[in-house]
Amino acid sequence: MIIIDCDVASMLAKVDRIDILSKAFPDANFCITNSVYAELMRAKRAGYSFPDRIFEQLPVITIDRDDLKAFKDISTDSTVHYGEAEGLSICREKKATFLTDDRKVIRFAEKNGIAVLDMKDLLTLLAIRQVLGYSEMISLIRDIEVKDNTCIKYKDKILARYLRIDV
Repeated sequence: MIIIDCDVASMLAKVDRIDILSKAFPDANFCITNSVYAELMRAKRAGYSFPDRIFEQLPVITIDRDDLKAFKDISTDSTVHYGEAEGLSICREKKATFLTDDRKVIRFAEKNGIAVLDMKDLLTLLAIRQVLGYSEMISLIRDIEVKDNTCIKYKDKILARYLRIDV
């Protein structure tokens, strides 16, 4: 199981490419947490349409009694927001993986033995497996940068995977 944080889910939904998750991890189940759902509902109520793509493709997982102690421990850390704490606690208790692009959360997860991936990992895996062609990867990266108003700093290393060179 891979739990997707709000930023990554939103990024993929804005470019209508949630499908790349199952292309990168064909045997995995993907979900979002209740708090991610609530955050996305705020965006939907503000008039954005991208949350609907997430709701249609990613089920919601709820925190259960077994996850609650981990949630209480994780939520006391000031570097982790409530929604991330929920996802991380489920991942820790269920031995799942957390997909985020938040550097602080990644460091927290690594320090605490929680499996974590970021967008660089996802895009690199797609490149290594050649799931997306070179031009399709360029388009995907460009779309993410434009539609999510972000800069993918590691794009040269990802694209180099197609050319089999190190950058």
